Amino acid sequence: MREIATLLDRHADFNPEADFEAFLASVPARWAVYLFADADDQPIQLLCVKNLRYSLKRRLGGNETIGLSKRVNYRELVRRIRWRRVDSTFEADWLYYEAARIVFPRTYRGMVGFRPAWFIHVNPEANFPRYVKTIDLSRPGILAGPLADKHAAARLIELLEDAFDLCRYYQILVEAPHGRACAYKEMGKCPAPCDGSISMPQYHRMIELSAAALIDPAPAVREQESRMRAAAADLQFEAAAKIKAFADQLGQLGKGAYRHVRRLGDFQFLAVQPGPRARTVKVFLISPGRIEEIIGLIADQPAPWGAILGLALSRLAQSAADAVDAEGAERIGIVAHHLFSPKQRSGVLLAMETIDERSLAKACRELQRLPAAEVVEEEGVVKELQSMSE
Repeated sequence: MREIATLLDRHADFNPEADFEAFLASVPARWAVYLFADADDQPIQLLCVKNLRYSLKRRLGGNETIGLSKRVNYRELVRRIRWRRVDSTFEADWLYYEAARIVFPRTYRGMVGFRPAWFIHVNPEANFPRYVKTIDLSRPGILAGPLADKHAAARLIELLEDAFDLCRYYQILVEAPHGRACAYKEMGKCPAPCDGSISMPQYHRMIELSAAALIDPAPAVREQESRMRAAAADLQFEAAAKIKAFADQLGQLGKGAYRHVRRLGDFQFLAVQPGPRARTVKVFLISPGRIEEIIGLIADQPAPWGAILGLALSRLAQSAADAVDAEGAERIGIVAHHLFSPKQRSGVLLAMETIDERSLAKACRELQRLPAAEVVEEEGVVKELQSMSE
């Protein structure tokens, strides 16, 4: 239990024969992720609640039971409570995930409600490259995301195939240059590398151009708009109309459902979230597959914004990795959930590629102006996970 004791860094031992009110007074009436454990420090139940004190009063007061088929009284079984204060939905989601992963390693994936983020993948160096949707972030090549779900990932692939006239039928592409072209060649929507109409090196170049536009569409859009204006100036209106249609397709990249798409290696953010007291904030660093709290800021102290950014960049340099494992993909999924959620009143995610001292200072000051969170006079269960006899 050493790892969970480090994560949930506060604890209190429970003696049902001792003064219950004194026990309750020893724990905060605040938002927390906490764990019930038995006399052998074995996990019983993991919860995230808005009021830890109220939750313990309800569950250890003698009337609450665990289980459906065989009901066990909490008071008879629980002997230790481990917890950690949290101050935002983002922090609660992250810590609850980490605790569940440690405490229930074989069952947490199907029970915590968090899912890995969807990306699209292409390896331009493959013999027959193609875009696929995936949650496997260890693949070589280009991984771009996150997308809200697999359907958004599929639509993005269709957009790229339509815009760049890429091959739609992989089983035919792999027969190049001896394949039989499909109807897309006849419609002028595929240059048919499958039957040798263009070479595979030329097709690889098309994949590279599509990947470049996927990651940074602005230069490609500007180039096509310039071509469109030139064609119109030369009275080549039909050509100008075709170029405009292409530019409009490219213009969908980086917007709407695709607004957060970036290379996996560039999945880097600072999460500015509420702190434990009024006019305080917490700052979390997000890198591919990792989340860590790096600093807390207090309003009545001058904040060295440049030093904070320097610390973040230093940590990013230390945590650089070529691949992200399954647990890292799940952490990216947690961040993606917050990226795609409707704008919340508290907390903000700032992309490292665009952040500077001014934008960081602004985000922190706006958050500090918000009133302190009110104490919830009820348990306020956010998440709950029970031991399944791991």
